[in-house]
Amino acid sequence: MFDKNDFKEKFRKWTELNPNASYEEAKLLCDILIPINAKEQYYWLEEQSIAWFLWKKETRAKTQQFSIQFENEDEIANSYFDQKKIM
Repeated sequence: MFDKNDFKEKFRKWTELNPNASYEEAKLLCDILIPINAKEQYYWLEEQSIAWFLWKKETRAKTQQFSIQFENEDEIANSYFDQKKIM
């Protein structure tokens, strides 16, 4: 018998251990964790899990991009204030 809560927990842990994984790898994991005889009944769980994985990955990328941008702006501001102190 397929336990969807067990699937969710394993999928969540896998995403934490593999933050740079691809869509194909996430799909393969779903194929491994959801038995063939439960595929039709739980197709929605696979779709939902992969969508969540992609959203999480996109959010992480945006956060990293914002962090890098903020660091660059911080460096520019510090440089500006250092120049003002010299004058």
